[in-house]
Amino acid sequence: MRRMLVVLALAGMVLVAALALSLSALPPGASAGLDATPPGTLPPGITVTPLIEPEGCLEPPDDYTRVWVNGGQFNVRTVAMLDHAQSLYAAQGGIIDLRWAITQGSYTGGALAASFGTHDGGGAVDLSVRSYVDWSVLYDEIEPMIQALRVAGFAAWLRDTGDLYPDSPIHIHAIAVGDADLSEMARSQIDGTFGYLRGYDGLPRVDGVPVVDRHGGPVICQWMIDRGLVDMRGWANPLPTPGGTALPVPDEIP
Repeated sequence: MRRMLVVLALAGMVLVAALALSLSALPPGASAGLDATPPGTLPPGITVTPLIEPEGCLEPPDDYTRVWVNGGQFNVRTVAMLDHAQSLYAAQGGIIDLRWAITQGSYTGGALAASFGTHDGGGAVDLSVRSYVDWSVLYDEIEPMIQALRVAGFAAWLRDTGDLYPDSPIHIHAIAVGDADLSEMARSQIDGTFGYLRGYDGLPRVDGVPVVDRHGGPVICQWMIDRGLVDMRGWANPLPTPGGTALPVPDEIP
C-alpha cells in the first residue's frame, strides 16, 4: 500500500512538472484555462485568459437598419453603441455631445480617400475633439472619450494632426467591434496585422511595422469573446481569425 502511494505521488509530481512546462511555452497573454470562444476560432496552442470584464460592457443590438444622425449614415447597432459611450463618458464628467461631434459616418462608399476604405461599410464613425465655442482642441476630453468608446465596443484611437496626411485634422476614429457590415479595411483595423485586438493603432504602414496603441490596448468584453474576438496581443502576426483579416498594405499611405 505504501509503495502504491509513493508511485501515485511521483506520478502527480511528473504531471505538475509537465503542466508547468506547457504553461511556460505559451505566448505572452495566453493562459491554460478553458477556451471561452466557439470551437475552431483560435489557433493551436492559444487559449483565452480568464476575463475580468470592465464595468459598463453591454452587448449591442444586432440591428442593421440604416439611419441618419447629424449628417452621417449609420446602422442602429453603431448608434446604440455611440449612445452607450455617451452615457459612460457623461458619467465621468464628459462635456462633448458625441452625436454633435460626428464628422464622418459609415457607408460613405469611398467618398474620402484619406480613410482608405474604413468608412465604406458600417460601424465606422469619426468624432471631433474641438470646442464648439472657440474651435480649440479639448485635450482633457480625449482619453475619457476613447475609453468610453472602447468599453461601449469600439476600437477607438486619436488621429492627431498630420497622422493621415500633412495637416490632416485631429479627431477620434472609431470602428465598431463585431459589426457585420464592416468594410474589409475596417475589419483589418480590428484584428488584422495592424489591428486593435493585437494592441496596435490600426494604421497600415508601408514598412510593415505596426505601431503600438498609444491608449493602452484593447478593452475586451465577454460578448466579444463569445463571438471569437479576443485579446490577440502576443499572438504570431498575422494569424487567421474569425472573418479573416490581414490585408495587403498599400504602396503609399494617404
